[in-house]
Amino acid sequence: MAWRPHPGPQEEFCRRGEYEVFFGGAKGPGKTDCLIAEATRDIHHSRYHGLLLRRTFPRLQEIIDRTYQQYQPLGGVYRATEHRWYFPSGAKISLGHLQHEEDKRNYHGKEFHFIGWDELTEFTETQYLFVLANIRKSFDGVNMRVRSTSNPGGIGHVWVKERFIDTCSPTDFRDYHSGDGEIRKMGLPRHYIDPATGESRCFVPATVYDNPSIMVHDPSYIRRLEGLPSVERMRLLHGIWDVFENQAFPELSQRVHGCDPFPIPPEWEKFCVMDWGYSKPFSIGWYALDFDGVLYRYREWYGCKEGEADKGMHMTPIDVARGIFEREKERVRFRVADPACWSQVVKKDKTLGPSIIEDMSKEGIHWIKADNSRILGKLQVHERFKIEEELNDQGEVTAERPRFLCFNDQKQFWRTMPQLMLDVKIPEDCDTDQEDHIYDEVRYAMMSRPIIPKRKNEAPRGTFAAERAKYLKAKKFAERHGVSMATAYGRVH
Repeated sequence: MAWRPHPGPQEEFCRRGEYEVFFGGAKGPGKTDCLIAEATRDIHHSRYHGLLLRRTFPRLQEIIDRTYQQYQPLGGVYRATEHRWYFPSGAKISLGHLQHEEDKRNYHGKEFHFIGWDELTEFTETQYLFVLANIRKSFDGVNMRVRSTSNPGGIGHVWVKERFIDTCSPTDFRDYHSGDGEIRKMGLPRHYIDPATGESRCFVPATVYDNPSIMVHDPSYIRRLEGLPSVERMRLLHGIWDVFENQAFPELSQRVHGCDPFPIPPEWEKFCVMDWGYSKPFSIGWYALDFDGVLYRYREWYGCKEGEADKGMHMTPIDVARGIFEREKERVRFRVADPACWSQVVKKDKTLGPSIIEDMSKEGIHWIKADNSRILGKLQVHERFKIEEELNDQGEVTAERPRFLCFNDQKQFWRTMPQLMLDVKIPEDCDTDQEDHIYDEVRYAMMSRPIIPKRKNEAPRGTFAAERAKYLKAKKFAERHGVSMATAYGRVH
């Protein structure tokens, strides 16, 4: 029996004509079945080549098993040694994985007309863009299409959200008759044109409620999703993208902590901070402290190889020092660096050479040691990211202001900081295996100018004043983060 999409989001996903279409956002709407089916649209053409991807091979195995249900009735033959389906016309659909970052090069130079990504947030942005460069055609009769599915969360949460959710989320809704006889609402996808490439893309949101197959055959599935912890429930049941599991700094928001660049007043205190890197990127940030104690990060220099994730530029300390001198147009009061920079370098002949700090001092760039306390440093970052509130005698919030602001033109800060994840073994710290170089630099900066939490006169819990204060805080949170009041209530205290 041929597979057919259910009315609503599944049907909408299958009929969209944009170059890139992202489907899902929650668990259970039948995303993978739709993706498998979409790969067969041009199998009538003898030269058609499609590709379905998962991050690891064990996870790919589930797709392989499910392709049998759809591809065998179409005359497909699976060759396990090649991980590829062949169809009577000569068309083929390959199945692959990208467990390691460099596995993306396995697809270099190959021609694909369709690429399907299952659980896109498991992939890095550099993997996605690199493999996308291989979608092209040298003949007529097929369409070039990119289709992807995912739940919120994972290492790619931030870039997927920026690429599809922030730009393509529906603003209008319509009713549709679902397969179980109910009338439901679905978001109408927004057609977005990427100004850099000229290609189109859209996002088709869906939840488990849009999949009658589960509603009929496994009605308790929804109850199991409702029983998840709050963050998991918001992501997997409701498809909310504003939070993800183990997010290190959920309070950080560009809407709140971002600002347009402006000339820094000469009387503000300015300083420079560095986290050193050679094979890994180095991160250098320039900071200013205003008279109200608000810290600004107004310039950055991130030593990352262009187009490569977490790869350093192999610059010597002297070259970096000269680069700092060229960029530093103003007078800074002091510079702070990672304490490891004071260690002497061991040469090939096992003699000790000059340290990074010694080499830089030859160019007139001098440093003081940073406080490298990881736990206390993270607490200081949280304190800076908090919104300072002024309360009246009734416990109501009368004014709010951030204690840290970063210029919006600092792309590397806004790329890496929101996606930082906690260390699962040490929840009080960030995972050191991720791209955390800017975070380390920010931590050094905030430890060099620590703040002491202010004591608040809060109304007693359960009183009208306390409930009113929570309502006002939730309202502000909803406005800042663009979420519903129900979500905001669960996030404020």
